[in-house]
Amino acid sequence: MVSAESQIEFLQKIQTLFEDSSFSATYKYALLITLTNLAIEFGNDQPEELILPSKKIATRFAELYWPQIKEYASGKNVGVLHQNNGIQAKIISVLLNIQNETGIDSFANVVTSHVWKWKMNSIITTIWQNPVFYLQEDENQFIYTYSNNESLTLTKEAHICLRKFSEYIIQYAKNGWMTHLKTNVKNQQILNTDSDLESFLFGASRDTLIQLRPVLMDYQHGRCFYCAKNLASNEKADIDHFIPWKKYSRNIAENLVLTCPSCNRSKSDMLAGKAHLENWILKAATNVHRNSEIHHLGFLSDLECNKRIAHWAYRNAAVANSNAWVMRNQYEIINQDYLSFFQ
Repeated sequence: MVSAESQIEFLQKIQTLFEDSSFSATYKYALLITLTNLAIEFGNDQPEELILPSKKIATRFAELYWPQIKEYASGKNVGVLHQNNGIQAKIISVLLNIQNETGIDSFANVVTSHVWKWKMNSIITTIWQNPVFYLQEDENQFIYTYSNNESLTLTKEAHICLRKFSEYIIQYAKNGWMTHLKTNVKNQQILNTDSDLESFLFGASRDTLIQLRPVLMDYQHGRCFYCAKNLASNEKADIDHFIPWKKYSRNIAENLVLTCPSCNRSKSDMLAGKAHLENWILKAATNVHRNSEIHHLGFLSDLECNKRIAHWAYRNAAVANSNAWVMRNQYEIINQDYLSFFQ
């Protein structure tokens, strides 16, 4: 068991890391987001260490930076954002090289290329040299330990706390990342005060999501996933993350559904009710043809990962007796019955 005192101490140490101004690059934010997501996906709620292979860490770390190798255009100049106070961060150079050699824009597709496999060791070496080596002090390895570059081992405290406090840690990391970019003098001519930087850095572009509408419209027979009302046209339909983006911010095919604007606004960041959960598992998450078609549009597809994420989200909600959204102004308590869908 990880005591409440140990959990508080862990969060205090994480906050100190975020406030440490000695880091010259955005790497520490990327690593903390990566480790948090992997703890959610591959961990459990047992107070034990969790081994994370370096290839999984490297792939997720690179996934965070992949959208950021594109040129950003909102200020006076157009250019790739600088992730380091000195020369450009090496991960950006490595990923740009991969894209130039493959000509592939989609991360979901580039990771299947032979070039990606050749460059994997370079990505791992970059991450292990910095930030893995510098994030913690040798005498205070409270997040992870390691003896080589084949894996990291999360401490039992990190394993539990990264899963339990994921929303706080990830949002804190994203805010720190954005602040770092905004205060980097090399980005001042690229950024402006009105730019939607968070969407560019961490979310799928509007154009990317729009291309999903016809596919989802077809598989949902032109109806809202939640209320089943007819959707008048593609333009009036919203793409919703079944497990809310706030809880897990990755665009995985299995997690994307088409809704009417009213249901999307009403559901917001809540988990959906039992009937919706059953419908999602039967008609969306496990629909191989649907998710394969979405994957071919450049989205990641991973059923087992998405089911683990959903199980984690609903289990936490059941422990907390949280409400689930059923429809506008109607909610129900999430209980242990919900978890039977994941057995």
